[in-house]
Amino acid sequence: MSVIILWVFPINAKSINWIRLDFAPYYILEGQLQGQGRDELLIQLLHDMMPDHTFSNSTLPASRAIHELSNANKTNCMISLYKTTNRARYIQFSEQYSTIGLSPSIALRKDIIQALNLAPGQRVSLLKLLKEHKLTVGVSLNRSFGKKIDSILATLPTEQLILRPGKDPLKSLTYMLLKKRLDLIIGYPSEHYHLQTLLENGNELAQLVISETDDITRGYVGCTKNAAGLALIAEINKALAPLHDEPKYNEVMLKWLPNELKAQLNSHLR
Repeated sequence: MSVIILWVFPINAKSINWIRLDFAPYYILEGQLQGQGRDELLIQLLHDMMPDHTFSNSTLPASRAIHELSNANKTNCMISLYKTTNRARYIQFSEQYSTIGLSPSIALRKDIIQALNLAPGQRVSLLKLLKEHKLTVGVSLNRSFGKKIDSILATLPTEQLILRPGKDPLKSLTYMLLKKRLDLIIGYPSEHYHLQTLLENGNELAQLVISETDDITRGYVGCTKNAAGLALIAEINKALAPLHDEPKYNEVMLKWLPNELKAQLNSHLR
């Protein structure tokens, strides 16, 4: 009589593979500031809160990240994702937020701010700026900034809206802004600030807050929606809750903001 032995391997909820992107200032993969990106610093803080877990990472292009995260045959996790109904079909999201940041902002030259009688960090209406002053705006091609901003941009005539494709469109638009080939660009405050620190004449730029957006945006951890991913999210949720009260967490969230905008986010931090 033959005996069949079944080996049952437990789900390994002690190993987390993080998907990261070549997308500064959230991940900085080379140069003097390597490892100082917001999301990778947050992963380090999470590791301190989860010492019994082993962390690894895979670097992917942004176009492949969500597809890889949704592959049920593997188990991956990713920091700072927007929750959407479609994504929730394939990705298990944390209940606790992982990142908290400011909504999209306007970057423009200081000479334009002065001409408009505004101050860096001031809250303004994007619609009013574009309609009343006929300013030209640059945005990355196929990038959404939420329904309100997208609807404003959709009403603009072709000559007033510059869409930039390519690998690093925001950087290209920033060069155009400095060369006075357009008047303002839209992106996230941390992205604008990072580019300003890299450019020799970046101190000619400043930011304005858009009144048509919410004050803040929250990102969540997403893991592959399979048994291992569900187990990992449960552990990550436990680590995130107390992490929000840590001073180091606040430092990471504020790290890539210009001084004129730090106070606006600081008021939402614990």
